[in-house]
Amino acid sequence: MPSRLSSAFWLSARFAGAMVAVPALLALWVTLAAADARGTGTSSVLAEADAVIEQRPVMKIENEVAEGSSRFAAATADLTVLLPSPTGGRAVPAKFEASTNRRQEVGSDLYVAYVPTHPELGAIGDDQREDVERQLAGRAVQFGDSWTIGGFWALATLAPLGYWWKNESPRRPKRTVGPDWKALRVTVTGAGKHTDVPPPGSPEAADEKKRRENTRTLRCLVLEGGGRQVPFHSQMDGEAAGTALTGAQGWLLWHPHQRRGRDVLAELVGDDGWQLPGAVPVQVAEQTEEAGVMAPAQPDPERRVQTLDLGAGWLVTASAPVVVGLAVALGCLTALLLVPDSGAWRLWTAAAGVLTPLVGFIAQVVARMDHGDGDAAS
Repeated sequence: MPSRLSSAFWLSARFAGAMVAVPALLALWVTLAAADARGTGTSSVLAEADAVIEQRPVMKIENEVAEGSSRFAAATADLTVLLPSPTGGRAVPAKFEASTNRRQEVGSDLYVAYVPTHPELGAIGDDQREDVERQLAGRAVQFGDSWTIGGFWALATLAPLGYWWKNESPRRPKRTVGPDWKALRVTVTGAGKHTDVPPPGSPEAADEKKRRENTRTLRCLVLEGGGRQVPFHSQMDGEAAGTALTGAQGWLLWHPHQRRGRDVLAELVGDDGWQLPGAVPVQVAEQTEEAGVMAPAQPDPERRVQTLDLGAGWLVTASAPVVVGLAVALGCLTALLLVPDSGAWRLWTAAAGVLTPLVGFIAQVVARMDHGDGDAAS
């Protein structure tokens, strides 16, 4: 067995990156899809035609939806203004939807962007000049709203990430194996599930309700050694690990005092040079030590191991529906980025980018369930 165990930094970094990237991409999809809520692309047309911004009076208000009864409440409505004719004739009416900071009245002035030489291109407007400039620039939301969006993103992302990093991530520094470590010669017999029930007399098992709340089911590798079965769980695909490692032999190592929550941090070291970071439930570790089947570690300074990264070949091992779904999602995101403001198709594109990967994952789950039922029947 090795005298020096590798860290699991890159495994943790990849999982953390995924936990941050997925909600960030979802937020980006929604924001990009809403870049032109009117679905007409008017703002991009006006920007390309060098629109000017002037104050124009409101001539007509339709379909108003206000956030309150006060005249100072924010509202969304279809507003009509009159644009001067380039030939000096009758004014040209322009209708657009606007979300203003307060309710508008007929005759009140709005900041309106239009092209003086081509009023037929339409107009956009708002009660704040910076909001009109923002729409012309193709920005989906106001700068001030980014704080609100960032706050919701942080609540939905950073809190779960912090909990996972503290309690479940495979992170650990490089460690030196000493004689106070415990070692068990094991053989991987496959993948399975282990139900970890709080021990009688513990606060977690004070009553039936608490016992159920603190009971967890772990997907794990099943290791056999010393006439006992030991569940070893990690941040990995249990089925893929079971398929790849069944029959492999090696050492299961842990230090009794290196714990995280209800687990003892453990390392599975294969005879052919790989190391898999994971954990063993505290109860199982204590019972295994009490059974007297473990021995003090006897490390070899010349022994070298390398962390086994079961996720490195994900694109090769993932099912085709998942890979296709993610490819479609990436294509949708690229389209939304390259075409910043061009109509109602954005909503359908964003929906396709979100739903297609979900359909792929559902298809993968159904296929695995059918495969499992077939194995059970045989």
